Amino acid sequence: MSEMDDSVAQLTGGCGNNCEDALDRLWEYLDAELADVDAQTVRTHLAECQGCLHEYDLDVVVKHLVRRGCQEVAPDTLRVRIHEQLTVHLRSPQP
Repeated sequence: MSEMDDSVAQLTGGCGNNCEDALDRLWEYLDAELADVDAQTVRTHLAECQGCLHEYDLDVVVKHLVRRGCQEVAPDTLRVRIHEQLTVHLRSPQP
């Protein structure tokens, strides 16, 4: 195997069995946006490929961290300032 093949195998799951396709669909799979047959294809691949399963696990952690970080509520003063600025912008003449 060449160095380029090694790099591709490391970027994908490494098993050579549709890793690129599975990884391309991973976020849709995580968000339950795939059709049942496509979700089953990804699920089957993850069960067979440790490299892609590792990527899946990382993506689950990232998704959890983003969700947790997005639960913070903006302070009322910030919300009022943004509302005021939007109101002024919408009322100003547009070119």
